[in-house]
Amino acid sequence: MKNWKVFFKIFFGLILLFGGVFFFIDQRSEVIAAGQLIQDSAPLWLATGAALSLGYIFVHGLVYTASFKALSYKLSLPVAIKLFLKRNFVGVFLPAGGFTSIALFRNDTAKEEISRSTTDFASVIYTLVNLLSLLLLSLFVLFFWGIHNASESFLLFLAGSLGLCIAITYGIVSFYRKKAVFRLTARYFPSVQSFHQDISSKKLTMKPLILSLVWALVVELIGIFHLYVSMLALHLEPSMEACLIVYTVATLFYCFSPFMKGVGLVEISMVVLLCRFGYTEQQAISISLLYRLFEFWVPLLIGGMSFFVRKDNILVRVLPAIFLFVLGLLNIISAIVPSFFSAGEPIMMIFGESGLFRSTSSVLLVGIVCILCAIFLFRGLRAAWYLSLILCLVLCIISFKDGKVNAEGIGAFVVVVVLLYSYRNYFVPSRRSLLPLKYKVLMALILCPLVYGLIGFSLLHRTDFTGQATVVGMIKATFQAFVLLDAHAGYPHTLLGHSFIYSLNLLGAGCISVLIYSLLRPVTKAESPIGREVELAQMLLEKYGRSPVDYFKTYGDKSFYFNANKTGFIAYKITFGFAVVLEGPVCANNRDIMLDLIQSFERYCRTQGLKVTYYRVDIMQLGLYQALGKKHFLIGEEAIVDVTNFNLQGKKRKSLRNAVNTIERKGYQTQCYRAPLSEALIAKLRLVSDSWLIDMKRSERVFSQGMFEESKVRNSDVITLEDEHGTILSFLNIIPDYTPKEATYDLIRKTDTAPGGNMDVLLLRFISYCKEEGYEMLNMGLAPLSGFERKKGIIGTAIHFLYNNHKYFKNTRGLREFKEKYDPLWIQKYIIYSHDIDLLTAPLVINKVMRVKK
Repeated sequence: MKNWKVFFKIFFGLILLFGGVFFFIDQRSEVIAAGQLIQDSAPLWLATGAALSLGYIFVHGLVYTASFKALSYKLSLPVAIKLFLKRNFVGVFLPAGGFTSIALFRNDTAKEEISRSTTDFASVIYTLVNLLSLLLLSLFVLFFWGIHNASESFLLFLAGSLGLCIAITYGIVSFYRKKAVFRLTARYFPSVQSFHQDISSKKLTMKPLILSLVWALVVELIGIFHLYVSMLALHLEPSMEACLIVYTVATLFYCFSPFMKGVGLVEISMVVLLCRFGYTEQQAISISLLYRLFEFWVPLLIGGMSFFVRKDNILVRVLPAIFLFVLGLLNIISAIVPSFFSAGEPIMMIFGESGLFRSTSSVLLVGIVCILCAIFLFRGLRAAWYLSLILCLVLCIISFKDGKVNAEGIGAFVVVVVLLYSYRNYFVPSRRSLLPLKYKVLMALILCPLVYGLIGFSLLHRTDFTGQATVVGMIKATFQAFVLLDAHAGYPHTLLGHSFIYSLNLLGAGCISVLIYSLLRPVTKAESPIGREVELAQMLLEKYGRSPVDYFKTYGDKSFYFNANKTGFIAYKITFGFAVVLEGPVCANNRDIMLDLIQSFERYCRTQGLKVTYYRVDIMQLGLYQALGKKHFLIGEEAIVDVTNFNLQGKKRKSLRNAVNTIERKGYQTQCYRAPLSEALIAKLRLVSDSWLIDMKRSERVFSQGMFEESKVRNSDVITLEDEHGTILSFLNIIPDYTPKEATYDLIRKTDTAPGGNMDVLLLRFISYCKEEGYEMLNMGLAPLSGFERKKGIIGTAIHFLYNNHKYFKNTRGLREFKEKYDPLWIQKYIIYSHDIDLLTAPLVINKVMRVKK
């Protein structure tokens, strides 16, 4: 049964996919025609139509909320709108989509503790109310206009549509009252009896039901005004009578079309009726296309976006940055290679033609600023958000100033909406002054261009410029060329004069770019812990430590954040604007105390402009972060061996027995050295460690692990594998594990001459050590990317496939297989983050914090 469910989901998904592809390919001419139509439309009325489209979506959400309220359930408006958008989108690709989609997306309402049966019943009410509103509208058209003016065929069509509405309403009522329709349905589908039992137990409240009908009638009015606005946008004489009739017929086709919501059929019916009202065929086609853009395509597009667009979604964060980057790149290209584009063709040439920016250097400067904004938007800087918003608003105004609409203006408008929608994602502060710049650099940026301009004007003013030759005139011309980037400063009339002005323009663009970069750039640097902070952290660790990686929290490469009363701390490291926390807080094992410390740290990081990521969080601690609205992603599993019950007996341990026997026959032996270690032994271990780093082509790594640091190794017990001459071939060092009754190790390294199975021998000796010291568990550390065989979703499936098939993950798979021989318990470990885009940059950030500073 489970396999059939999986098959059905895949089959259903493929139907949607191919249906969507076919739909957009088949209707590409309509999309292209609609796009060309916008070019010559009135921007004000287009904006009005777009606003009505948003109102159309909003009111549909109100119909949903009232439908649920009629059953005495409260559905929040955002969830209701999202439910409408999703069902409206999917319904296009399903047979009888409006009815079929009722059974979908119940999980959205389940989050608000509304049962599936309640959702289905409320959805039926929603559908019936919409049909009833259309029925009332059709009755109005039929009795107050159709009888005196319509043709016989038109009256027959309306009568047939009304009959269909009445038949559907009768069928629903008959089903609800257990009449003929219910008996017939229950005969072939017995499961509907339980559904009927659920809905019959729910009582309807009339006031919300009437309210839902009122809102549904508002939806019809918006549709009529959409037609009216389409006529006005196309500079045509509007007719309310035509709007009323054409909308009613088009909506009937839309509602009762068996597939794809009557695409094509709706347009044809509208064109035929509009022509009867005196519009030419071309005008009728234009009206129908623009109306469908407002009433069908906009909600459909927003519905498609609702599946994957959230305030913290990657697309929402990346879209403004991509737009501004392309904007800036085209601007820079058009400034450097003017002949590359036709006049006015590149996006930023709009600025050049506006009179606000009158030189090549100004176009170049705007391009550089756009790219800087794109970079800093990606990092979440608030100042970049403000500057980007201003740039896009200016672009919108300039694009629409001549009463025409273009792709650049539409793109800028979309970015403005996305920026406003995702405002809270941009909180990283920037520099508030130029003080961080070196004094000499700041003076050079100001004085050098001034001196260069004065010298140039004084030497060239007689032969190459017609402006004033006074000192004030030259200073003014320098200011215009350097700061305002005026290409005609000083009025040059020779090639040399123009070249000098261009050089001053370019110099000004470069200097202004440096200043803007300095103002936008965030200021975040780690604070080195002072001695007493290290001592306090170590004391708290000894008191509250309970994790195998707690040892590395005071290792020396991290900063500390203490709560107000100094009863807990968080160890973190700053890089790329992130505060990367190793695991979680060290404090009393109390949920409220831990939550308070994490929230306090989050507030501190926000004031510092830092985003927070928690690395290697145990599965048992996920609830803490989920309570704060955090997200999590599996990074691997930790292997825990039960040493009290471990032995070498049985078939599963054959490879380990063989490794021990082979090494013993060759005369190798293990030794356990207790801390503190001698200098001679440290030197031998250093040789092994250096050899291992060279052979493995690796560098030392820190943060969640240690490096070979003599002071650390000296104070740890060490297990070695040595030959008969006492030469150390491999070793591991034992470090404190703050988990009760558990032991762990840090470095496990070997030379290239170490025999096969040397690591197994070291670990088996370590297991004996654990038994001798009274430990019950051995923590073998993290196996990266392990555990995705149980991970659901596209990302998890992709990682599982690559992990098992790509040669890049060979070493990672080998580490999992090596630890699997000891039959461990696998504990899942996660990275905790706030926004989807943080996960995108997480590998780079984690890799950076693990590097050893040289």
